[in-house]
This record gives sequence, structure tokens and C-alpha cells, in this order.
Amino acid sequence: DPAVGRVLAERWPGFTPRLRAAVLPVLLARPERARALLDQVEAGVIRRTELDSTQLDFLMNHRDAALRARAIRLLAGAVAGDRAAVVEKFRPALSLSGEAGRGRKIFVERCASCHRLGGEGFALGPDLVSVRNAGKEKMLVNILDPSREVLPQYLAYEVETRDGESLLGVLVQETEAQVTLRQAYGRDVVVPRANIATMQSRGKSLMADGLEEGLGPQDLADLLEFIGSAP
Repeated sequence: DPAVGRVLAERWPGFTPRLRAAVLPVLLARPERARALLDQVEAGVIRRTELDSTQLDFLMNHRDAALRARAIRLLAGAVAGDRAAVVEKFRPALSLSGEAGRGRKIFVERCASCHRLGGEGFALGPDLVSVRNAGKEKMLVNILDPSREVLPQYLAYEVETRDGESLLGVLVQETEAQVTLRQAYGRDVVVPRANIATMQSRGKSLMADGLEEGLGPQDLADLLEFIGSAP
């Protein structure tokens, strides 16, 4: 139904974060829905930073030339391009005293849809217990520049189906008959190989650049303290 994308995009303000994460793949799946998404981005209803780096890249390289050009115009400045400069801007967080309680709130709001820690969250990206031993500086870089170093099992994949859908996610299982993509909040999408037109990775993390949007060094210090101290 061509109206699906328009209705979902217009109802965006009333959606919870978890519902927004479920709606975005639906909006990206077909060109007419992606156009409705861009309508709401242009209207200021959907913030550009609500799309992760893979979703931004997908739209700005879309097979539909007109949609691609519009996405570039609207989204090219969504995230600061120089991630190294962003890391340096937030480096003072490493010398600040963090408060784990405040950090937990940031984790729940911005990280738990894709990471597990202390019994909370969903396993899409690495379990943060396994990465915190690398130290706070390494964690800060991973948070602010998530595609600098990505293990193969966490690369984002883009699947185009023969019936015209576009799907994004981390490849968690593949057999001779099908592949399984995992999206935010642990949602798995199974795609029969017979229905796959193309499948490729752009070599990026599914984690969005720009997590620091609206945060300061103290907030990052709080988040790092929570990650480092959570059971």
C-alpha cells in the first residue's frame, strides 16, 4: 500500500524509541516509503541523527537517482564528518569523574537497543562486558567513531530482494537456503536466498555516528563509568 510510508512517517512523533527502531526499516524498504521518510526529515519531524550511519549511507547511495540526490541534499551534513576531531573534542571525558547512575540512563536511551550490559539491552553489537577491558580511551573511540575498527561479525549488510525491498542489518546466520539479518532491539529478519537479488556490506558498523549529539564530555564520562562498573 503506497500510503503505508506516509502514514508511518506522519505518526513518527508519537512513536517510542523502540517503535521508531522498528519503523525505520519499514520506511527504508521501498522507494515510495523512503520518500515519505525524507518528507518528514525535511519538515523537521524526523531528525537526521535518528538514522544510523548505514541507513544514511543507504539513502545517499540509493538506486533511485532522484531519491539519492534528495537524500544527499538533506542528509549530507547529518553527522560531523571528521570523527577524529570529535574524539579529540570529547577526550576531556577521560579525566573527569563519572557518575554511573547518570551513565546508566544514557546507556538505556542510546545504547541498549543494540548492546547488552548488566542484564539490560539487546545483542546486536558486542556485549560491552567483553570490550570494557580495553580501557576507557579505547571505549571512547569506539563510541564516537564506531566504524574505525569493526569486527567482521558486526559489519552491516544491505540486502535487495527480488520483490523490491531493501533490508539492512548484521548478518547473524546463513545457510544454503536463507540468511538472517539482525536489527535493533534483537529483531531478526529471515530472507530466503531465492529472493535475494543482491547482498553486500559497505564495510561499516551498524552503530550510528553521532551518538554524542546533545551530550558533553561529562555525559561521556558518566557513560564510561557505567560501562566500566556495571556487573
